[in-house]
Order: sequence, then structure tokens, then C-alpha cells
Amino acid sequence: MGAFLSYSLISGLFMLSMYLAYRVFLARENQHGFNRVVLLLIYGISFLSLTIASAFSDLFSESSATQMSMGNIDIPGSAVVTVDAPLWGTVLIWIFAGGMLVITVKSLITWYLLRKVINTGEKMKCDGYTLVIVDSDRFSPFSWIRYMVISKRDYEEDNRSIITHELKHISCRHWLDLLLAQAVCIINWFNPVAWLMRDEIMLTHEYQADMAVMNSGYDAPEYQRLLIKKAVGARFPSLANSLNHSKLKKRITMMYKEKSCAVSKLKALALVPTFALAIGVVAVPSVKAAVSTISNSELIVSKDSQKDKSDKASVKIFRVTNINNNGNVTNVTIVGEGLGDNLTVSGGTFTTLGKTYNATALGCTLINGKATIIATFPFTDEYENSSMTLQVNGEEIPFNLENFFNNAQTISVNSEAGKQPGNAFVIHGSDSEGLDGMEIYVDGKKITQSELKGLAPDKIASIEIDKNKKAIKVILKK
Repeated sequence: MGAFLSYSLISGLFMLSMYLAYRVFLARENQHGFNRVVLLLIYGISFLSLTIASAFSDLFSESSATQMSMGNIDIPGSAVVTVDAPLWGTVLIWIFAGGMLVITVKSLITWYLLRKVINTGEKMKCDGYTLVIVDSDRFSPFSWIRYMVISKRDYEEDNRSIITHELKHISCRHWLDLLLAQAVCIINWFNPVAWLMRDEIMLTHEYQADMAVMNSGYDAPEYQRLLIKKAVGARFPSLANSLNHSKLKKRITMMYKEKSCAVSKLKALALVPTFALAIGVVAVPSVKAAVSTISNSELIVSKDSQKDKSDKASVKIFRVTNINNNGNVTNVTIVGEGLGDNLTVSGGTFTTLGKTYNATALGCTLINGKATIIATFPFTDEYENSSMTLQVNGEEIPFNLENFFNNAQTISVNSEAGKQPGNAFVIHGSDSEGLDGMEIYVDGKKITQSELKGLAPDKIASIEIDKNKKAIKVILKK
């Protein structure tokens, strides 16, 4: 469900960007068939948003090393790492699922009432449709699939313009558009653009049907008076095309507007830059990290996972292996182990001489079971009181590039192999308190804390922490 919510969020973002361009450049054009196609394309592109965003993200990563997010990575010999999604992600999923349920139930009720009206009316088979005559004047004329519903009074009066209008809805299969629009509203119920898109496509349907009446030679003022007269009738806004669509002023204005020229269709190209903008927003590291967090969330937090969270601490080893100046940038290479099943690098800073630089590019690769992260910063060739931070899986990892330091969650590693600046040995858990009171074993042999600090990170195969027994077990590489 978390992945589905992520899909809904990304698709909603793409839909918002392209809908804004449509409203500015195309909505007022008298080219309703073309506009209908554009609206349906917006739906289609939005549904394919994850595939499109992933393709462009991979392209950007390969060409400029901006960022890569890797999943399902197994690191041989590493400790078991439990990556728990935050509570807010689970809460969002519950709200999302509840909203979907409410809108789905409302849609089913509307469908039931619509069917009930059709079943209670007198049916007449006509050429290409079924005319349903109802006794009640409560409902304005409407069409759904191949049913055209009108009251007995409308049927007995001059109803040619009504039939022409509704036949256009039936022949164009507008009900399929409405079914698609309602499905989008269900999965994007929280997004106002989903509802605005549905209203926009219904208005386009009415424009098409009104033009069909005008092109058939009916008197425009008389037809407009009919629309106003029928404006008080009840409607089925989500599933059926009603004659009395609420935006009568826009419909009447459009009837007097000249047909748009063919060149005006080129305005649809305005959707391209807004589409590219949406891709750029999705590729922002903080946005990508938030979507990844939601994607990894679930509706139910099991007791087992809660127990694992309290009983286990995860172990991560990071090493800065290289700092070099390449052209007009400074690249820092970091090797990480024990990063769990998901790796997302979403930002970094480099501080030297009291100045802090933000990472301009981030790249990740997996070589021989190790994650290699390359962080690119603005060029600098002076290193004094240097430090660095890296955002990995939503957690900020600090590096003191001058010498190692201890705190509640970071243990320095001082050894011949570990003298290169930036080696970091990170132990953390729900209530981890460093090594105080913990017994330390290396390959089954008990050692002291000072001896542990003398171990080089690249010699360690795995680390296990048993908080109940207050023991740390270190296994060296063979």
C-alpha cells in the first residue's frame, strides 16, 4: 500500500503540472475534440509517471551522477539491519486508504441510483441507443453508456435538440472518459487537481454536445433558454453526462466563439516544459527520499518488527577512501557497508575553513558487495578543521576529516589502516548508549574497548550486537 500511495503522489504531481499548462493555453480554445484528446493524454502520462520518472532518473544518474537510489541490495557478511519506516508514513497510508474507501463507496452509491432510475423507466430501442422515459421531472436529461434518459414531459414536447445533444455523448462514448476520471479521483482523492480534471473533461464533453446541436441548425437562443430551464434538475455528476452541466455561462459563451485555427493546437507543446519540471521535482533528493519512505511503509506495524526494533541495533561502517580535485569540483569517495535493503543518498555538506558547501551531485554504485558513494562539492584546495555530513537513508552521517571523535552513536577507529581521514564506525539503535557496559568479542575472543578501536574497518566482516546480553560480537574477514 505504501508503494501505491507513492505512485498516487507522483502521478498527482505530473497531473498538476500538465493541467496548469492546459488551463492557461488550451481550455478557452474552440477545438473540443482535440482538447479531449489532450486531457486523456494527461491522464495516460500521469499513470505512466513512475516509469517515466525512473527512466529519466537513470539517464541523469548515468550522465551526470546526480543521484541513484538502489533497492534490494544484499551485502555479504554484513550484520542484520532492520530498516523501519517512520510512524508518519503508516498514518498517511491509513488516511489514504480511508479516503479511497469513502470515495469508492460514494461512487458505488451513485452507480446504484443511476441504475435504479434507468430500471424504473419505460425503455424504447432506437437506432444505436435505448431511450428511457421516466415519469419524474426530478432529473434533467442525461446519458450513460447507451442509455438516454428523459422525462415523459420532455419526450412529449419538442425534444429534438435534447436527443441531438445526448446522442453526441453516446456516439463519442463519453462515459468511458468519466469512468476513467472517477477512477483517478478515487486514487487521487486528496489532490484537488483530480477533481478539477474531472470537471474539465465533463465541460469538454458538453462543449462537444452543444456544438453538435448548433451544427444541426437549431436556434441558438432557443437552445440556450432550454439549458437554463433544465438547470434546476438533479444530476449524476460522477458517472453520467447531464444536459444541465453547471457551467452554463462558459457553455453559452463558447457557442458564440469562432472555431480555433489549426495552429492553436501547437499550444499543446506548452505541456512539455511543465512535464520536464515535474520530472525535476521528482528527482530532488529530499522529495525522492520522502517518497521512498512512504513506499516502504505499511498499513500494519507488526509486533515482531517492534520487538526487533527494540532488541536489535543496526551497524554501519563508512570510510572516506578518496578526496580529489577534478577540474572545478572536489570529489569525495565514501565506501559504506551494512546499509540494509535500501540505499538512498539525498544530500551532503563539506565544511572547511569555516565555510560550508552543499553537494552539487551524488552518485552511488555497487561494486563487489560494497556501496560506493561519490559526493561532488564546489572546488576547494584548502583543508583545515574539515568535516563532512552525508544523508543516507534519511539519516545524517557525520565525518570528521581531521581526526576521529566519539559521541553517543559514533566510535572512532584508530589504526594503521584507519588513519586516512573519514573512517567512521556507526552503531545505533532505539536506545543505544555506545559501548558502556558491553562485553566485546572478536572471533570469540574477549577484548577491551581500546583493542576494538585498533581494528581497521576493512578487516571486519560483520558485527552483531546483543543488547539483552550486553555483548558485541565482531567477526573478522578470513
